[in-house]
Amino acid sequence: MPLCLLYTNLMDAEVPGGLEVTLAETVAKVLNKPIERVTTMIQSGLRMYRLESTAPTCFLQIHSIDVFDKERNPAYTQPIIDVLKNALNIDGNRVVIQYLPLLPHNVGMEK
Repeated sequence: MPLCLLYTNLMDAEVPGGLEVTLAETVAKVLNKPIERVTTMIQSGLRMYRLESTAPTCFLQIHSIDVFDKERNPAYTQPIIDVLKNALNIDGNRVVIQYLPLLPHNVGMEK
């Protein structure tokens, strides 16, 4: 059940409609998780600084169960960066992804 939290300094009007769906579909495919279990949230208009610049950037946190480790994480990165840099019209080095393991007992929801 991936939880995807995307933070960006782009204003909401600059974030394409439907990006939350595109991001969910991409994460589901890359992590091999069912799309109906993916949750996405986009927070725009933030004050952010990366690579000595306040130019458009984003930071994505992905929380998920039993998929993150040093062997698998590198394969996840580029497909997700490609989606975000194309959707947000930013350079790939302006995208940061943080992979966070999630324990099943730390998530509450109706099944």
